[in-house]
Amino acid sequence: MKTLKKSIASLPALAICVVASTAVAAPAADPRPAAARPGDVPRPATDRPEAARPREAPRPAASPADPTPARAGCDAKKLCDAKKLCDARKLCDAKKLCDAKKLCDAKKLCDPLKVCDPKKLKHPDIVCFKRGKKKRKKKLSDGWHPKLSLGASMSMIHTQNVPGVDDGLSLTLGAVVSASLLYKMKQHRWLSNLSLVHGWSKTPTIAPMVKSADELSLKTEYQYHFTGARSLSLVAGLHFAAPVAPGDLVLPEDTTLMLNNVDGTQVLDALQKNKRYRLTEAFAPLVFKQLAGVNIRPYKTILTSLDVRLSLAGQQVWASGYAVNDDEETPELDLVELESFQQVGIQLEANLVGRLHKRLVYAFRVELMFPMYTSVDTELSGFDLLNTDLSFKVGVKMSKWASLNYVFAAKRIPVLVDQWQIINNLVLSISADIL
Repeated sequence: MKTLKKSIASLPALAICVVASTAVAAPAADPRPAAARPGDVPRPATDRPEAARPREAPRPAASPADPTPARAGCDAKKLCDAKKLCDARKLCDAKKLCDAKKLCDAKKLCDPLKVCDPKKLKHPDIVCFKRGKKKRKKKLSDGWHPKLSLGASMSMIHTQNVPGVDDGLSLTLGAVVSASLLYKMKQHRWLSNLSLVHGWSKTPTIAPMVKSADELSLKTEYQYHFTGARSLSLVAGLHFAAPVAPGDLVLPEDTTLMLNNVDGTQVLDALQKNKRYRLTEAFAPLVFKQLAGVNIRPYKTILTSLDVRLSLAGQQVWASGYAVNDDEETPELDLVELESFQQVGIQLEANLVGRLHKRLVYAFRVELMFPMYTSVDTELSGFDLLNTDLSFKVGVKMSKWASLNYVFAAKRIPVLVDQWQIINNLVLSISADIL
């Protein structure tokens, strides 16, 4: 133990000896001052020798094409401008961001919360949907892309001894089918859409079930998109529209009918209470339209987009039966006979779609066709012959399978029936995406 203590105590002395021997082994320095040595340039005494100075790491030369010359000049808080946050294309510029690979995807933000503050956004629910990483949308590949969605709606009310309300059952049933098939090959696209809206209703005042909504629409069109101008495309297509079920007239009281035929004759008829009077057969009237023109998208953001289409259109209408066109000055209920005809003219169509919230969407569509040729004789002329189709839709997506939709539609084909056909529909629908 004593020997160990002596060994530890001798360590400092041993270290001093090693240092001394190292100093002796080193070459002796010149005792003369630095300025006195021949060939040397005088320098201040405070300067250290070149060997003692720490060498600086070489700085890489900045390339003129480098989009990020310095990280110090980039501040994430300055990237956001409250007036431009609604447009992702203005938010994100790969040439101006500090780290283009982590912050920016040229057109879309990889993570909105890293670049902008949701509290300063005009539409935080649109730009920053989730607090996680934003999934990139897959680019539409060449090939077939089918979609199918089914929906149903129902309403039932039974009343008894309610003041001001007829006793009985009110029932409404409806079904919606929406399908699309897209074939894409580079700049070429072939798109087909199928839409079916069908509904029946019953009220306490009318015993039988009557048709409340019935429209079958089939559209197919070819599109060619230019590579240099993505907002411009050529379009050619066909459109079929017709009701599926026959149309009946049912009234809660006995009524005298006045049938006004196309040849100018008039025929009286009688309709009994709660009895069906056949007006049109299935798939009548049938509208078949052909068009060819150009489509342009002048405005598009992450919130909304606008498409405008100008085309040359031809329209054939096959009609039979009668439609209600009552004259209030006569005691009878007036029915007018439907007539088939053909038209050729210029068609202007505009579609505006967008969203105000991640669950609130809207769509507005207007279609105007000015006929330059009509196959039948008519008293109408000029803009009185203008065919108009308007629709407006607002939808609230409550969940993946339930939505509340309001649809307003107004249609006018003056050669067929010279009056507005107006539909207002508010329905809570349950749907499922099959494909």
